[in-house]
Amino acid sequence: MRHRKSKLAAFALLLISLQAVQSGELQAADIGSTTPHGAANGWNFSFTTYGWLPWISGDLTVKGRTFDVDVTPGQVIDALDWSGIPAWFSYAEARNGRVTLFNDIAYAKLSGSGDFAKTGPGGAATLSGNVSADYEQAIIEVGAAYEIWSGNHAGWGPSAFDVLAGGRYWHQDTTISADVSLNGNLGLDLEAGRVFARSGSVDWVDPFIGARLRQQLAPGQNLTLRGDVGGFDVGSEFSWQVIATYDFEMCVSDNYVIDGYLGYRALSVDYSQGSGTNRYAIDALQQGPVVGAKLRF
Repeated sequence: MRHRKSKLAAFALLLISLQAVQSGELQAADIGSTTPHGAANGWNFSFTTYGWLPWISGDLTVKGRTFDVDVTPGQVIDALDWSGIPAWFSYAEARNGRVTLFNDIAYAKLSGSGDFAKTGPGGAATLSGNVSADYEQAIIEVGAAYEIWSGNHAGWGPSAFDVLAGGRYWHQDTTISADVSLNGNLGLDLEAGRVFARSGSVDWVDPFIGARLRQQLAPGQNLTLRGDVGGFDVGSEFSWQVIATYDFEMCVSDNYVIDGYLGYRALSVDYSQGSGTNRYAIDALQQGPVVGAKLRF
């Protein structure tokens, strides 16, 4: 499959990070009131709404027909389905001392895209003309993190290292249509001179484990680096994610703080189910910038 080397590299990076922390001076102590994400005592909350503009590349198989996926952020925006909610991205976090609970939601719906699925070599012989795709994806992540190290460095603010674990729920629903081919349409639906391959609702859950580094660059400016790996043949065969974000204080009102939020996110998954003309599979990487605003209270 297309992204096997990148999967191994992501897994190796996570193991190296964990080994580096274990070989250092670990301490199960709270950073205190100077922690990059809130005070030390009691619960602190944050809610971030953001936009994610990804490049999407990989392979998609619907009803046994395989397609190439190579989409730019501009093409994603052009194909958003405005008949309902076209997209929703949010991240919520609750922190008390060394314990953090978090939730991330990423949802997008594309309609009539001529770019999302292109005919692959030999894999989609019956869907080869004027290909169009409708695609819906929801990714809901729930997890917890635990701070295992904290400290200060000369010239820098406080930093902390967390280990994390959780589950990532995936929902995908894909319909690909094309002009009728003379090669036959086994297992496909024929409507109004076009042939349709419909996946129906495809859902699975991936467990994941990972690590996170939080670093205060200056008062009101924080950098967060996170990586995780998951799947392990429980849901998908393998998945990995890397996120780097920078937030900076913009506004303070009473007990509320509003931060700007910039970063980059890469998320890869390799999942398959079924066989023959009932096979659905996706081996794809989504990566691109994120921008938004965070409310802390």
